[in-house]
Amino acid sequence: MRWLGLLIFVVFPLLLSPEWFREIKIAGMLRHNRIEDSLIFRYAGIREVSCYNENPDDSEKMSYIFLPSFADPKEIEIETIAYQVKFVQEGVSFQVRSGKAVKHEITIGEPYDLSFYDILGKEIGTKRLMFLKSEKLPTLYVFTKTGGMQRLDADKKYKEDGWVELLDVEGNVIFSDELRSISARGNQTFSFEKKSYQLNMKEDVNLLGMGRADAWILLSNVYDPSYIRNKLTYEMAEQAGMPASPDSEYIDVYFNGIYGGLYQLCEKVEIGENRLEIADLERQNRMLNGDALDYVDTFSESNGTQKGTELVFDPEDITGGYLLERDYGEKFEEVISGFITKRGDHFALKNPSHASKKEVAYINRLVQEIEDAICAPDGVNPETGKRYTDYIDLKSWADKYLVEEITRNNGGGATSSFFYKPQDSVSHKVFGGPVWDYDKGYGNASGYNQNTGDLGFLTLHADYTSWFSELYQQSDFVEMVKREYANGFSDYLQTMADEKIDAYLEQIDAATILDRARFGHVYREFGEEALDYKAQAEKVRQFIRERKIFLDKVWLENAPVCKVYFRNGQEEKDRCLGVIKGSCIQELPTEIREGMVFQGWRKNGAVQYLTTETPIEEDMTVYSVFAS
Repeated sequence: MRWLGLLIFVVFPLLLSPEWFREIKIAGMLRHNRIEDSLIFRYAGIREVSCYNENPDDSEKMSYIFLPSFADPKEIEIETIAYQVKFVQEGVSFQVRSGKAVKHEITIGEPYDLSFYDILGKEIGTKRLMFLKSEKLPTLYVFTKTGGMQRLDADKKYKEDGWVELLDVEGNVIFSDELRSISARGNQTFSFEKKSYQLNMKEDVNLLGMGRADAWILLSNVYDPSYIRNKLTYEMAEQAGMPASPDSEYIDVYFNGIYGGLYQLCEKVEIGENRLEIADLERQNRMLNGDALDYVDTFSESNGTQKGTELVFDPEDITGGYLLERDYGEKFEEVISGFITKRGDHFALKNPSHASKKEVAYINRLVQEIEDAICAPDGVNPETGKRYTDYIDLKSWADKYLVEEITRNNGGGATSSFFYKPQDSVSHKVFGGPVWDYDKGYGNASGYNQNTGDLGFLTLHADYTSWFSELYQQSDFVEMVKREYANGFSDYLQTMADEKIDAYLEQIDAATILDRARFGHVYREFGEEALDYKAQAEKVRQFIRERKIFLDKVWLENAPVCKVYFRNGQEEKDRCLGVIKGSCIQELPTEIREGMVFQGWRKNGAVQYLTTETPIEEDMTVYSVFAS
């Protein structure tokens, strides 16, 4: 009878109680490594942060709480739905019970051992948890309408509205408002878990002193384990006086309360006030054609060289402004408006993105005349009689070339390569810039991309433009390059290596610990060494120093340069490297041909192959040799 009474009055009620179901739920959470569902952490009074514990590379199964710069470790509030959770660190412990929030000072960067207990005092699971806290950075909170990022991360074309809030280092709200939309962006980087995004605000807003605008970019820098390549380059272009060079600031980002990583908040390359301040043809097209602009038919010429939209009305002045992006392949296919030159250079019209037939034809014809002039031996367009300098702003093109060449940007001249054309009332010429996308610069690409002792002429990418290789045949272009390098770049390269890199690293030092804990498995895809961001930054520093030594010799000391053209037998264009006369090429390009083995490079009729020990004494052309 005694056991029956115990069964009736104690065990059965317990089995049917909410506590019993809660313990079953907690045990299941622990088995499935879902600690974030059983604990709630608050900082700054009301802000909740979710626990992260799904790093596939973490052998210790450590869970993390990622706190922003303004969070006070002495004021962390903890709640649990478990009956009791015991936190232990180096013999010191505290407890949290269900139904009662506990405010406790926590230790940053040291693991806690957590034990979960049921109502009978039995341990039902354990966890390890570490609190990490950022420093010195503003914090951006992004809240999406659906409360998740799944659809955004699956489709670049998908957009979602929401809410955004920006706080300074002390936790003061700088900006808070509805978000017109957020969308993912990027090409190769889109395939990674840590993605870049575009934020479109309801109205123009000045974020962190960068000027009012409604479109902002969150750069993940996932392809750059040092975090500094884009930041360095944008500031280099800005100090050289290149118009519309993007301002940017490092920030910590939380998506729907979940830590999203260390990001670089950037201005977008676009036409507008505080950005590229030229006439906005897209806006004019929209004013004339109304909402129909989003629904008009598109056109594509039969040969595929021009595409755009069938607009009813064109602005009176279609001479500007145009923002062009030199692009390639599938990226070009994604845009609405654009054209292809006779040499196969693809240009996307970023503005006007909904370009009419007249607008596409106008800018295509102008760019084609530029190409014909640049590629003529004397720099004169054979049909119009105009020299290439009649078409382009020589200084801005020299500056654009310098930024790409200094950084040895793998994508320079191939993608994210911008040009713009104002209205004729401002200038009849096409300008180079603004700058964008340097995560594959400074040796952050394989093979001969890492050479510091030669000129690449923007031919490093598989789909490259030959324009700058041709321009370097013109003495006035080379003289402008030398002048601009001496006046705006050479000394600053020293500043970058000696001061700027250290300043960036000091600013983001604490934040990188959080970012690596969250995305270490992502960076590891680039090799184990990618996890050491300071070592990666030192590689950038060394690259800059070596690059400066070489470029000073070429452009300040006028060392003679010999060009080596590499022909693979299947392309009309030549890759080209320029080396100081008498020196050797550090690493040679390689070629891939299906079913064949690449043997090397040699001159026509020659027996000896060009090697990294061959002194280059004159301009030469070498051809790829394959064996079956």
